[in-house]
Amino acid sequence: MKKNSKTYPYAIKNISKIVIVSGNTRSGKAIALKIIASLSGVEKVNVSHSIETANFLNFTKNISKETAIYLQRRTFSKLDYNLRIGREVNLRKPDFTSIYKYRDPKRYLRNLNTKEGDHVIKILKKEKNVIPLMIHNGLLTTNLFEAFDNLVMFEMIRNPVSTIFSWIKKKYDNKFYYSYRVGCLTLKYKNKIIPYYAYGWEAKYLKLNKYEKIIEMFLMLEKQKNKTIKKLNKINRNKIFYIKLEDLHAEPNIILKKLEKVLKKKRTNYTDKILKQESLPRSSTLIDIQKKRNILKKKISSGYFKKLLLLESKYSKTR
Repeated sequence: MKKNSKTYPYAIKNISKIVIVSGNTRSGKAIALKIIASLSGVEKVNVSHSIETANFLNFTKNISKETAIYLQRRTFSKLDYNLRIGREVNLRKPDFTSIYKYRDPKRYLRNLNTKEGDHVIKILKKEKNVIPLMIHNGLLTTNLFEAFDNLVMFEMIRNPVSTIFSWIKKKYDNKFYYSYRVGCLTLKYKNKIIPYYAYGWEAKYLKLNKYEKIIEMFLMLEKQKNKTIKKLNKINRNKIFYIKLEDLHAEPNIILKKLEKVLKKKRTNYTDKILKQESLPRSSTLIDIQKKRNILKKKISSGYFKKLLLLESKYSKTR
């Protein structure tokens, strides 16, 4: 933060504990969040586009670090407060953030009877709630660790081949960013709409084919993640726990024990229900990954295929 006589946006830090589930899109964050929210003493699943967009806008130098942190703190304080009084809770039954996907939906219906006011702040301080929150690419900057106290981050990672192939199927190379429903930050460059992933290499992005665009975007995110981690002090680095999606699929109970240990929370009967709903454990996907790797090899240059293999090698060494 700036230490001079000039004013800058400022908001106080969080009351409730935040459990951030971060990672690339299509990395398994939703499954991890459902399991975490099923544990005893944990609130329902939450998503905040505003908190992550503040990060993206700061990364692309459209807003200052101080403004980004202000927006993140203020957004979370509103979320924390509103959950406790039943305001803006999701009643759509199919959505994974719905109160009806939570083990005790009546809790949030009861909260509707809570009178608003400063006494709610006292309740929050007393209850010490734990709020799980999905944030895409939370390690894009160090902002989340500066914005919040009492924070734990689970970084979801997935085999790069599977991730990249999934992005291609979703048309994350181009057309997707023209959608009215797009959730990530988009930028205007030479009358083209591009994702914030292409910030700093916009001209190159437009020249690459759709497969190489996505590999380059993935590379950028990995490089930026590594830069962010190097900037964090040991205390904050120790707040990050990595979960491989393939491990969650194959051995969910081992991952569950890890979650219980880190969060000091216990599984419930609803946890078993979530595991069943998500068909966990699932069979190995090694053959499927090999097929996807072979398809990509035919679509990209030898140089990009080497980059893909290097990404896989680094991924295999992550623990």
